[in-house]
Amino acid sequence: MKVGAAASVELRISGEMIGKFSHLTGDMNPLHTETQFARRSIYRKEVAHGMIPVGFVSLLDFFNIDGLICAPIELETRFIEPVLSDDRLCVHGEITGIDESAGMVKAAFSIMNLRTKNICSDGSITVNFKDGDITYGQAEEKEFRMPDEPLHPLDIKLEDISKGSADSIGFTIKGSSVPALMGLFSEGIERQVSPLNFDLPSLLSLLMFSTSVGMGIPGKYATFLKFEASFKRAIETGTPCMLKGEVSHMSRSTRIIKKDIQVQRRDESAEALLSGKVSVLVNQPYSVMPSMEFLKDKSFGLGIKGKVAIITGASRGIGETTAKLLALHGAKVIVNYNKGEADGKRISKEIADCGGEAVAIRADVSDSTQVERMVKRAAEMFGAVDILVNNAVRGFRPSNFLNLTWEDVQEDLDVIAKGAFNCCKAAIPFMLRQGGGKIINISTIAAENPPPGQVKYVLSKSALMGLTRALAADFASSNIQVNMVVPNFVETDLVSHIPEAYRKKIALDSPMQRSASPADIAQSIVFLASAYSSFTTGQKVMVTGGAPPYL
Repeated sequence: MKVGAAASVELRISGEMIGKFSHLTGDMNPLHTETQFARRSIYRKEVAHGMIPVGFVSLLDFFNIDGLICAPIELETRFIEPVLSDDRLCVHGEITGIDESAGMVKAAFSIMNLRTKNICSDGSITVNFKDGDITYGQAEEKEFRMPDEPLHPLDIKLEDISKGSADSIGFTIKGSSVPALMGLFSEGIERQVSPLNFDLPSLLSLLMFSTSVGMGIPGKYATFLKFEASFKRAIETGTPCMLKGEVSHMSRSTRIIKKDIQVQRRDESAEALLSGKVSVLVNQPYSVMPSMEFLKDKSFGLGIKGKVAIITGASRGIGETTAKLLALHGAKVIVNYNKGEADGKRISKEIADCGGEAVAIRADVSDSTQVERMVKRAAEMFGAVDILVNNAVRGFRPSNFLNLTWEDVQEDLDVIAKGAFNCCKAAIPFMLRQGGGKIINISTIAAENPPPGQVKYVLSKSALMGLTRALAADFASSNIQVNMVVPNFVETDLVSHIPEAYRKKIALDSPMQRSASPADIAQSIVFLASAYSSFTTGQKVMVTGGAPPYL
């Protein structure tokens, strides 16, 4: 035996080995034993206990010398990658130090996955040699499980663990436990293992660290990261022991806890036989999908019934259709108009005649005073302001840029961008007080793909896009979602000046070979106003019938 001497042993992890190890140590953690639990983990299948391949270190040739008993003194290991059923491994060890006077040898070891060529675990072990041969005698017990009674893994979350939290597990290394471990080794190397001169009862007590982690604290959601162990004296079969663990450190940011471990005699002396430390990652509990009852209570229906919605420019076209559709879903609707008083009252009456609630309110959205008065009146009448649809627009008639004045541009900006600004400024305080709200701004595909002669319209709608994104960022944490509906060509009186032949050509050029209807746009607005969009903000919903741009 000399420094640099090396030895290796190859093994295959099988489901039978995992089952035997679980029964032997009592570590029935569902990550190792339950397919349905394991498939919800990041590994997608049962994971072998990290301690299984560590146990095979005892099979290295330089630890099994005729006439010498090899007893572990210190051992430390880190677990780098998980080992799965059917993985083939190579345990490689190399002697790094020898103290002949004390009969001590230190070795470094690594465990490689022969499939991935990655190191799964590595560490070091210090052993003591003394003259003699180990005899384990005959196993009289039929039951080889070491814990005194069947264990159930703790089901606790990180926030329920604190420094000083403790657990304990009673166990005894039975006469049949050693042959059971030998059988597990034979299963791994696929041949009968000759009697070893390694102190297996002491090794078995070390394997119980896995039980402390997987069944004690933290239990069900544990991932074993590393351990260190120091033997005070050899542990004999038949000795009643107590495995004690106490949390000595925890980090909520990294979700890592550390435990002090001690194996004591279970008698009046309470003599310490083995002590160590373990580091464990406490995984997040696996996600539980919503139940049918939860979905029925929280998600069945659009969540619009009883909400108060203000729709600007609602006396015609998209605004009118949106007001009606929201009312059909149970919203209390403010039909905003500026010059279309007769239409506003007609729409309100039509909604009321169908059993809905609506009121027409005049307000020039470019005038902040009129907007504030409208929003305040809505809140007074219905008690809230939940939904704001900024739809008001001046017109869509083309203009030659060289003939435009800034005053022309300003008129469009005042209605589209300033109007939306004024409405948001007045409505958001009410939304903040009531814990949230929905703002939907109506843009146009023209802002993405400008047609000729639409500088002032495109400029104004582009400003609306910037307002949408900025407000979404500002108020996301206040549960106010701000989004934008982007239609392409919609058949309303806004485009009635366009010759019919050209409108038909636009429709036929669309992948769906038709233009959007006001109802198509209103349905998208209803979606963004509903509970179904509660995690959607700062986004554009493209209602283009399949026409580009594609997002």
